[in-house]
Amino acid sequence: MSMPETTGKRKNLEALRVYAPSRGNLAIDSEALPYTRVAEPAPARPARRRPSLVPAAPSQEKRTFADVVRENKLVAKVVSVVCILAAAFALIFMIHGYNGISAAQKEINELSKRVADMEGVVEKTNVEYLFSIDVGSAREAAGAAGMTYSGVGGSGN
Repeated sequence: MSMPETTGKRKNLEALRVYAPSRGNLAIDSEALPYTRVAEPAPARPARRRPSLVPAAPSQEKRTFADVVRENKLVAKVVSVVCILAAAFALIFMIHGYNGISAAQKEINELSKRVADMEGVVEKTNVEYLFSIDVGSAREAAGAAGMTYSGVGGSGN
């Protein structure tokens, strides 16, 4: 290939594209290349106004409460505070309700445990009653079986 042709100080665009494909190596007008941007000149800043040493005359209009509310956006602020307080109150109320429910559940569990203990005592008492016999019925049963009771201090046979 041949060297790119140059015309004065400016190189031929087609020749540059062949030998320098990267964006950084192309130093030509950006309108020729669609993928580069030219920095636009910054807009001229207006001259700064010097502060006046004379205070402005007070306005003749009286500001109403509605104007102050609109200007300071008090309605939005009040509504947001009220919503936050309402949410906090709802959370506190819900936590208080759960606390009451858990206290009632604890009391129910304690009573259920006492009932189970009492049922165990009743069952034990019923078992003792069923297996207990009195002395009179034991003598009658022994007499019917032909057994004799010799009394206190007597010999067994």
